[in-house]
Amino acid sequence: MITQEAKRFKDFRKSIGLTQVELADDLGIKQDVISRYESGKYVIPLDVVKFLYTKYKLNYVWFFHGFGKKIVDEKAKATLTTDLKEVLLENNILKEKIKVLEGRFEKLDESIDKRLRILERLQS
Repeated sequence: MITQEAKRFKDFRKSIGLTQVELADDLGIKQDVISRYESGKYVIPLDVVKFLYTKYKLNYVWFFHGFGKKIVDEKAKATLTTDLKEVLLENNILKEKIKVLEGRFEKLDESIDKRLRILERLQS
């Protein structure tokens, strides 16, 4: 299933005029990894999003939530306050990703329990 982040990743790449190969070269990864990000097969790592923010002014809020502009008008000058805001934003993003993963693990755990009960019934 293609996630909203995967769709926005592809949309952003196209909006900055890069091919998958060019972006992959920029990130130091293979083109097929970019393809898997865009198809939703791979989760897009936060360090990739941070790279896009640093180099191409990707708007974190747009990327993760779909609000605002794709590109921030001006990247804030590095100060203790801006650095702290960035860390807090990344922390919130990671918390959201953890919730998603916890939900997936919970479903997986339930599935495993169900299969174990079936296996136990078959063995008895």
